[in-house]
Amino acid sequence: MPLVAFPSRFAPASRLLASTALCLALPATQVAAAETTATLFLWANDVDQKLEGGTRLETSSETLIENLEFGLMGALVHRTGPWLYGFDALYADVGKDGDVDVPVRNAVPDGPESIDTALDFTSKTTLVHAYVGHEWYRGPRWAVYATGGVRYTRFETELTVETDTGIARRFETEENLTDATLGVRGHYAYTPHWSSPYILDVGTGSTEVTLHAFTGLSYDWGASSVTAAYRYMKWKLDDGDYLDQVIYEGPLLAFSYRF
Repeated sequence: MPLVAFPSRFAPASRLLASTALCLALPATQVAAAETTATLFLWANDVDQKLEGGTRLETSSETLIENLEFGLMGALVHRTGPWLYGFDALYADVGKDGDVDVPVRNAVPDGPESIDTALDFTSKTTLVHAYVGHEWYRGPRWAVYATGGVRYTRFETELTVETDTGIARRFETEENLTDATLGVRGHYAYTPHWSSPYILDVGTGSTEVTLHAFTGLSYDWGASSVTAAYRYMKWKLDDGDYLDQVIYEGPLLAFSYRF
């Protein structure tokens, strides 16, 4: 006598449980794993400081390298799913002492381009930037994250200038600046090994405006990468004691490791 199979009301539930078990058994590689990237930078930057009243003091990257007493720059970025959490830090202590020819751009028409001085100069910069980003777009080549964060900058500058006429002037500044930032960052991939990272963000708060721009060329191998890039940072102070504007810019070399 042939057996007759009656449909069971439990069959849909059984199929659902089987499908769920199959999904859970899929390889984990189908979901992007969390990743942390640590980066150290070497930055050969020029410094342009504009004082209240229009006087500008410029220091080339060669001068900074020759007189750098201590410098450290690094970044830590953690990515998980569509989110990223980042932390950038910079500290530099630069000193200069001796008889030098100081370039000066003055607001006075036909003013001297430089003066012979006995110079004693110390500049300390501390920068910390913490931010959160969310993936805005990802394609075969582009990755774009929208970011928001807080940037803290501290400038400490001591400058004594004495001309051959005996006139001396001393500047001491200490600016503590905290700004909220908004920006974008990501990369464009040419090949699996070559890409161009980029960063652009603006901020405001203690300053009238801050700007940070970065782009370059990276080569990846395994968990490591090396990047040659150009970085530009600008602070336009709203109401500083002596400083009106500070610009850091120049080429950099970075090494990153992912874990």
